Amino acid sequence: MVCKEWKLRIMRSSTKEMSVEDFQDYIIKEFTKPKVRRSIRETLKLLISNPFAYAREKLGSDIFGNQMFSIEVTKDIRILYSVD
Repeated sequence: MVCKEWKLRIMRSSTKEMSVEDFQDYIIKEFTKPKVRRSIRETLKLLISNPFAYAREKLGSDIFGNQMFSIEVTKDIRILYSVD
């Protein structure tokens, strides 16, 4: 599949969509270790470049019917995302 541009939308749990600045503030407050924050940032960069290349687990569908995937950031942290 070829796409000219990926749009990143950030949501935490079932809350409204977050801006990138709000997400950065959340990461800084929630994760005190710089190594973890760096891992999250690097994983997001990979997802922005091509979300299908790094998908490791297919999950169900999101509330909009889009396929959901999971990618591991650290042993305890995973990012769940869907692709439209």
